[in-house]
Amino acid sequence: MNKKQESFVSEYLMSGNATDAAIKAGYSKRSAYNQGHRLLMNNDEVSKAIVEKIGEFKELSGATAENKRELLWRIAQFNQQVVIGSDGQPAMRNPRASTSAIAELNKMDGDYRKPEEGSKNEILFIQQFGEEFSEDD
Repeated sequence: MNKKQESFVSEYLMSGNATDAAIKAGYSKRSAYNQGHRLLMNNDEVSKAIVEKIGEFKELSGATAENKRELLWRIAQFNQQVVIGSDGQPAMRNPRASTSAIAELNKMDGDYRKPEEGSKNEILFIQQFGEEFSEDD
């Protein structure tokens, strides 16, 4: 890989924009779009260098899949805790945040499935904490 290509890799990792990275690496503004595309799509050395650098960044930052799962699980558990709200009633901290964290975990683990087209969606009602539930509702 030559110096311009190395510079392109560094600039691309910072901006995520191939055209901008090509200009900053020294390619002409007129051909930057085409050069950036060519370097990303057709240059195996450049593509490999980008993938390797992203892997290094992930490793250094500790952003592994297992760490992400652990953090999402902590978010889900924390937001499921029941606390006394400002109205004096028990309520979950943030059920929506907990549900979102669990949904992300399901996606990561491959347990998330979109409803099939034409299938009936089931609607589930969740009783609010502190409210009375009657058969008449």
